[in-house]
Amino acid sequence: MQKFNTIDEYHDQQSGAIQVILQLLRQAIRQAAHQATEVISYGMPAFKQNKVLVYYAAGKNHIGFYPTPDPIVHFKKELEGYKTSKGAIQFPISENLPWDLIRRIVEFRLVTDTALAKSTSSKLRNVTEKPTDIPAYHAIQNPVHKEICEILYRNISKHLSHTEEKLWHGHPVWFIDGNPIVGYSSQKNGIRLMFWSGADFGEGVLNVRGEKFKDASVFYNSANEINTTDLQRWLKKSEEIQWDYKNLIKRKGVLERLK
Repeated sequence: MQKFNTIDEYHDQQSGAIQVILQLLRQAIRQAAHQATEVISYGMPAFKQNKVLVYYAAGKNHIGFYPTPDPIVHFKKELEGYKTSKGAIQFPISENLPWDLIRRIVEFRLVTDTALAKSTSSKLRNVTEKPTDIPAYHAIQNPVHKEICEILYRNISKHLSHTEEKLWHGHPVWFIDGNPIVGYSSQKNGIRLMFWSGADFGEGVLNVRGEKFKDASVFYNSANEINTTDLQRWLKKSEEIQWDYKNLIKRKGVLERLK
């Protein structure tokens, strides 16, 4: 395979008629993705934003256009007259290329490329950023989870104002004399509100029960799901009913009732 350093070098190696088509294709891509960078990738001209958006190459009787699989599925109906495979489209040299469709395919790739970059950035941020306090913990949540966390925080702080609050094992937890009683965490199923002695509260809504200990939880996926009257009652019970988690290791995993 001949190696090229630039798109111009690639074009220069083609016949005059092919060069004209490739230059028009280059311009159409540039119009749709004017901030993309021109590169040579896998020996072909390509346009890169966060990732490569599209590639193209000159064949004997066609121009190969490689926009990745998703656009081919999305524009399946409009591509019915062309030979396609999982990630490639063949535009016959004997026909005018569908310039408007090409531009829309590139614009589609821009949208998916940007969305993927944002998602990746968010995941990396969640992995690398370790909050040092409760406000920082709230700040890294998505908007829905953040609203739930802030409502829980206001109510817990109001009704357990004399307790100690801190990040414990990475999420907000409240303690009485060093013993954890309530906390919440962001999980796959939503925001989990957990009471360390909740299994003895007699509250059916706290239906996520621990397998080994006395904890009980509820998951929230919307701020509207939080019943503050129920929450106030549970917080009161968290003071009245306590198991000694503080000395769990000392007692070799055996829980004892405090009150």
